[in-house]
Amino acid sequence: MKKWFLFLFLMPALLWAQKNTSGKPAKSVVTLTCYIYGLPPGVDSIMLYELNGLGNRAIASGGRQMPDSSFVLTVPASKSRIYGVGINELEATKVILGEEPQVKLYAQAQYMSLGRTTGSPINTANEKLQKQVAKLREEGGQLRAKMADKSAEKQIEALNAQKTKLIDSLKASNPLLARTASLLLFPDYSTAVKGYAGPSEFYGKEFFRYANLADPGMEGFPYVFEAFQQYAQILTNLRASKQEFDQWAQLQLAKIPQNSRTYRLALGGLVSGLKASNNPLYPDYSKKYMERYKNDSYGEIAQMDYEMKRAGTSTPGFEAPDLVGMTPDSQSYSLSKLRGKIVLIDFWASWCGPCRRENPNVVKNYNKYKDKGFDILGVSLDREPNAWKKAIKDDGLPWHHISDLKGWQSSHAALYSVTSIPQTVLVDKDGKILARNVRGEQLGEKLKELLGE
Repeated sequence: MKKWFLFLFLMPALLWAQKNTSGKPAKSVVTLTCYIYGLPPGVDSIMLYELNGLGNRAIASGGRQMPDSSFVLTVPASKSRIYGVGINELEATKVILGEEPQVKLYAQAQYMSLGRTTGSPINTANEKLQKQVAKLREEGGQLRAKMADKSAEKQIEALNAQKTKLIDSLKASNPLLARTASLLLFPDYSTAVKGYAGPSEFYGKEFFRYANLADPGMEGFPYVFEAFQQYAQILTNLRASKQEFDQWAQLQLAKIPQNSRTYRLALGGLVSGLKASNNPLYPDYSKKYMERYKNDSYGEIAQMDYEMKRAGTSTPGFEAPDLVGMTPDSQSYSLSKLRGKIVLIDFWASWCGPCRRENPNVVKNYNKYKDKGFDILGVSLDREPNAWKKAIKDDGLPWHHISDLKGWQSSHAALYSVTSIPQTVLVDKDGKILARNVRGEQLGEKLKELLGE
């Protein structure tokens, strides 16, 4: 009896201790109920992601609930934050969670980004904002296409005022949405704008005019990544030089505390935008990112390193891996010995008809540009040394040649992911890749661009 009485006395204290180990009331949770249609067979759970740009992190999972086949995810209540929801991070849609106890999401698995919420004023407001942003950006694109038309100047000015008005109206009512709009909207350039050499300089310096990148509220804010991604793509499309891009990008990054998650999202956005637009600065910024965050990876560093190595022999701006092989007179020769020249790496073979038919064009360009700093390294996929040597003599190929005489098992071909010939790689004076598979008239045009007539 005494034991039973003691148990009844202690039970409330035990329950309180289970709920609270910090001396404060236990935090409540936010529940997200998802109705996802068209799921692939076998998928029985969805994930909630912390959005970190290049490396999103799964923080919760939800299994299928019966009887309505919904999925339920929970997070601690907090200030509103933007999460990703989906069967994988690549197909996740953004949802704002934190302050509303119950949120419902309806989406089609193949079109997660088009998902819609119910019972959530903040998500409904964000969905409305996204439509407004899309409309304003579309109008801006149409006006920029008419930039030469003087009548478009006042329209662009009015459109920019409309964007500012929208952002200002949100600052008081909803700071989170104001930050979103300030990042997704940017001022449009017109010929009436003074003080800039052209649109590339204007966007390079003014793209983030509406956003306060030093705002503590930008910490971990996913739209920072998207904004810098678009920034990189716009400057690439406007043909900003490498020097200009680097100067303007560093100008924007300097506005952000360097040890913040905001900085990481911004730098990651630049990497993503450069990669998507095939900008030669992609490897430089990718290396900066990997070096900076190699000891604090969200899982993206290993993936980036793999992609860099895989793309290294075909992406402009990457350093061309060195090639070392045997020459026709049984000596050793390497690509690195040609550093300081524009070099065409020419993968070919004596038995390759298209290669042999292309050789006269290569000879013509070699003779035209050899005294201007152009050279060639022929890399043969032959097996028979005599056939290789005879083809060099018969076709009059006076440049450097190497081969390991292993045919399609050539280590040289494997290093450069060569699966068919002829293939060429054009390398600059610093050993970085300029272009791949330039042949015929393209080769002459490219050499003319690089070395003149």
